[in-house]
Parts: sequence; C-alpha cells; structure tokens
Amino acid sequence: MILEAFLYGLEMLVGIWIMTRIYGRYSVRRWYHVSFLQGIGLLTWGLGNLLAQSSVAWVQKICMPACFFTYTFFLLSLHALQHATLAYESWKTVWDSVTLIVTFTAIVVVHELAYTSSGHLPVMMHILGGVFLLIPAITTFAQKGQASGQAMKERKQHRTLILATSVFIVYTMIIPFVPSVARIAAGVISIAFLILAHYRAPGISRARMEQPEYRYLFQKLNFVKRDAFMVQVLLILSGALLLGVPAIPEDGQFGLWVAILFGSIRVYLTIRDHQLLVNQTLMSATRLEHQLIEQLALTQQSNQQLTQVLGLKQNYEHLLVASNQQRLKKVTYETMQQVIEELVETWYSKLDNLVYLRLSLESSDRRVYFQAERGKRREWAGIHQFQEQIVVHETLDSGLTPRFVTLEAFVKEDDCLKKELEQSFFQLLLVNVRDLALRCRHQHQELELRFMESEMELAKRIQSMLVPKEQLTLKSLRARSVYAPFTYVGGDYIDYIRVDERYTCFIVADVSGHGLPASLLAAGIRTAVRAVLQKSISPDEVLERLNQLLFEDLSKTRTYITMLVCMYDAQEHALLLSRAGHPQPLYLTATQRTVLPLAGGIGLGLSPDSTYKLEKVPLKEAGLLLMYTDGLVESGRKELYRCLHTWQHDLTQILDRYGKEKEATMDHVETYIWEKTREGQQTDDMSVLIIQFQSAGEQLFADADVS
Repeated sequence: MILEAFLYGLEMLVGIWIMTRIYGRYSVRRWYHVSFLQGIGLLTWGLGNLLAQSSVAWVQKICMPACFFTYTFFLLSLHALQHATLAYESWKTVWDSVTLIVTFTAIVVVHELAYTSSGHLPVMMHILGGVFLLIPAITTFAQKGQASGQAMKERKQHRTLILATSVFIVYTMIIPFVPSVARIAAGVISIAFLILAHYRAPGISRARMEQPEYRYLFQKLNFVKRDAFMVQVLLILSGALLLGVPAIPEDGQFGLWVAILFGSIRVYLTIRDHQLLVNQTLMSATRLEHQLIEQLALTQQSNQQLTQVLGLKQNYEHLLVASNQQRLKKVTYETMQQVIEELVETWYSKLDNLVYLRLSLESSDRRVYFQAERGKRREWAGIHQFQEQIVVHETLDSGLTPRFVTLEAFVKEDDCLKKELEQSFFQLLLVNVRDLALRCRHQHQELELRFMESEMELAKRIQSMLVPKEQLTLKSLRARSVYAPFTYVGGDYIDYIRVDERYTCFIVADVSGHGLPASLLAAGIRTAVRAVLQKSISPDEVLERLNQLLFEDLSKTRTYITMLVCMYDAQEHALLLSRAGHPQPLYLTATQRTVLPLAGGIGLGLSPDSTYKLEKVPLKEAGLLLMYTDGLVESGRKELYRCLHTWQHDLTQILDRYGKEKEATMDHVETYIWEKTREGQQTDDMSVLIIQFQSAGEQLFADADVS
C-alpha cells in the first residue's frame, strides 16, 4: 500500500512538472499542448488511484471521474500530436472524446446498479480505455513522410513521445491482471519513459511543416486510411469479445455495445471524409499536371531562346576578342580612324542579320568629323532600325575629341531576345570607339604633361641658377640665401649685388601669386634691378625707378611686387634700407633684438607715382639681419604656426647659444630655418637673406668679392 501510494504521488508530481514545461514557451492555445494535456492526465490518474486506496466507499467512487479525465486528456494529447503533423479534423477529436466518455459512463452506471458493494473501477474500463488510446497512438506512430533538418528532428521527438505514451497506456491496461509488485515496477518504468520523452522534446510545436499541397494531401490520405482501418479493428475486437467471451460482466457488455455503435458511426464518417480527400487529391494532381505542362512549355521556350543565345555567343566572343585586340594596340590620333574602320568591319561581318552599319564622330551641332560605313540602307518591311549615341566628352568638341559617337544600323527583324542582344552589341561598339577617343586624348595629355614637367624642371634649374648659392663675404659682413619655392618655380626674388668697393646691394622681393607666371616676373626683376643700379644706389630711388619701369607690365597682369632693398655702405659700416610693402626685417644684436620699424610704402605696380622712405641703420655692434618673404612666417600647420615674434624669440636663443662661435652662427641659423620649414606644411614661396655683420672697426672676415 505504501509503495503504491508513493508511486501515485510520484505520478502527480511528474504531471505537475510536465505541465510547467510549456509555461513561457507558448502563449496561444497552451491548453491544447501535448505536455499540458498529459500533465493533467498524470495528475488526475495519481489522484484517482490515491482516492481508490481509501477505505471509505464514497471516496473510492470519486476515483471513477478521475479515471474519466485521465483517459480523456491522454486521448486529447494524442490528437494534439496528430495536429502537429497534419490538419487533423476537429470533429474526430470531439467524436472520439464523446465516445470515450459515453462508453465509460455506461460502464460505470451499469456497474453501480449491478455491484453496489464495490467502489473500485470496473475491469472493462481499463481494457477499453487502453484500446481507445492505443488506436490513435498506433495510427500516429505509423505516419510517414519526407523531411529533413529541423522537421526530421521534430518527427523523431513525436515518435519518442508516442512510444512513451503507449507504454503508459499498456501499464494502465494490465493493472487488474498483475500483482502489486509488478504494477509498481511497470508504473515506475512508464513514468521514467514519459519524463525522458518530455525532457528531450521541449520544442514540439503545433504548426504543420511547410510542404507542397499534393504531398500534404497524399500523406493525409494515407493517414485517414490507416485511421479508418484502426477503428474497424476496434469494432472487430469489440464484436469478438462480445461473441467469444460470454463471461464478460453486464457493465462490460453494455460498454462494448456503446463502443460498437459509436465506432460504426465513426467509420462511416471517416470513409466519407476519405472519399472527399481522394477527390481533393485528384484535383491537386490535375492542377499539378497542368503546372507541369505549362512548365514544359516554358522550358521549351527557354531552350529555344538558349539556342539563339548560344548561336550569338560565338559572334559575341569574336567581337570581344576584336575589342581586346584593339585595346592592346597603341592608338594615336593618326591611327584612330583606321582602328575605327577595322572595328566597324568586324562588327558588320560577325552579325548575320546586319544589312547596314554606320558609325560617325559628331559635334554638338551634328557636324560629322569622321564616319565609317558598311552595307546599304534598306527601308522595307522586316527591317528594324537601331540608332544609338554616346557622349565622348562633356566639354570638348573637336575632330580629335568629338562630343558624340553615333551609330545607325539596319537589322533583319527577329525575335525580341535576339534584338536586345544585338542592341547590346551595338552599345559595346559605341563604348569601344569612345574609349579609343579617350585613350588618344589621355595619351596626348600624358605627352603634354611630360613635356610640361620637363619644361618646369628646366625652369626650376634656370631659376635655381639665378638664386645666389655662394656665400658673400666682405671685410666686416657676410651674407647667405635660403630659397624654397612652393611649386617647381616660385615668385620670390633674392639677390645680393656688389655695386662697387663701397656699396653692396641686398634685395628680397615677392611677386603676388605662385608658379610659372610669378617666376617669369621674378626673373624680370633681376634684369630691371641691375639696370637701375647703374644709375641709382639709394634704396628709395631704386624702388621708385623700379616701380616706374615695371608698372605698365604689372598693371596689365594685375599683379604687384613687395620688395625690401638694403644697401651696405662699407665705408660708414651702415645699412641703408627702404621697403615697398614688404615684411620688416629682423635685427638681432647683443642689445637689440627687434623687428626694424621701417616706414612702409605700397608694393610696386599699385601706383605709378609711389615714393619710398630711406632709413639708415649704423652697425655699431655685431649681429644678424634677416630679410625674408612672408612665406617664412606663414608656413606650417596651425599647431606649428610661427609668427614673427616666435621667430624672433627662437633666433635670439640661437644667437645667445652660438654667438661666441662667430664663424658657425650663420650655419646654425640656416639649419634652424630649414628644420622649421620642413616641419610645417608650406603654403607659399619662402626666401630668407641672412646677413651677419661685425661691429665698427672689427674685422673678422676676409675681403672677398661676389663670385
């Protein structure tokens, strides 16, 4: 008794565990899920059998409704599994459930009327209940079908669960006929099998697998056929029991008659549904046959089109080969027309239906620069005309680089597919000719670019020759230049000229703009300066005469020149300076480290009557003078920007550090300028004239002339 009570309690716990498996997994029709239904069935089975252990008669009678629920819920769970693979008819679920309930009710009523002293379940309920459940279990387990992947995995889960359910059903059937120990062992085995099946099948769904209609109907037809056969087996078994076993109690006989009645009706309805399903299957097969016929027609049409495509394939390959051969050739303006003639001849000979082909290079006003023509124009029925045009260049329009390439062709009409392919061939011809024209232009541009680069290199070398590279060394002064153009050539002019034994002229100028135009003007300044110095040595007069000499040319080109002229007087050991809109020079000595506050004047070429002020700077102590263009202080990225005061500070530190090394001071200054120029991002021409001088009466440099 204790072990049986423990088994029934275990069944109730397992039922609760199985029910909780679906919570959180499904939100729609959770009550019709196989786990939920079998969980309730186990719960009611364990509860009913626990009540049957009671010694109170009315408590024992309660186990009968519990038994009803157990068999009903397990029957519904098997129908739920059938719904998972096929759209199982709902009326069968309702009918089978009603049949089970009515049969059990009839057995119980007759049992109670005939056997008032016993409250236990009638033996026939175990037998009929098991048979009622085994019929749909066997039918569902025998279901076959083609599936793969996830569908195959779900089908295996279904079969495992059906097998476990069948084991439990057999266990309920043998309860009246085996001893207590055997019942307990069979119960433990069946419960363990159910736990394992539900644990391995957590994801069983009720959505049927997607498959073609005809395959689904065929599977359903086989299922309905097996279902009808199994119900007929049930009827035969019921009739055999009635006729072959006369010792069956009255409650069992009455229950069997009820089962036979409902089963007969069920067989009739199933056969009717089977016939309807056969008609649906035949209609589906007819539709499938029509689809196959249509598919065959489409396949034949596709084969015909493919044959045509294959016929054009060879021509297309020849055309591609011809195009690639032309691409490999070196094409120039002199040979381009000949190459176009060859391409037109190739296309005309390879396209069978082509009767006329004309390709022309045209201007924007439809003027023909060149054309290649093959065949004769024929305008009659059965001839289709192609006209295509492609743009070569959006802005240029000449015989060398036309605006358009135009194609006109007459082709014998054929099917639409072949017509579209031939049109693509013509478009390919247009693209090839356009590429030829563009290749010629690009090659011409490359030649021009290489010529221009060589010219610029020559201009760079010439300008570099005009910039003084040798250091100027006098008795108490020496000078050196630093020059870095922004492009190949620059618009800065830097020079020092020995006028006579007493005077030496230093000039730094900056022409507005960059590149070759500015460099040409800078070269002109050199000649003009030397001409002016023949008559004037005062810096202010030099600027005035240069302005008068260059004003007309500068005004025509809308440019101007900033300039700083410095004349060194060796006799007085002083500097005479005058500037025309140019940056003020840096003056660095032991006691003065400043920007010389020279009066400014407007740049050359801005006014024909400009005048400039002359200022004198005696060289009383040794130091440096830096004359520069604005590219020095404007070079560098924003974070490395060097303003004039920053340069003044850094150069002062160099002078303090290396001032005693008089011979090496200029070298350190020049090195520093180059380092800072390379660090930054140059945005303008940069020129610096470094003048190192000694104090009056001090002679540390040997006498020398300009090389």
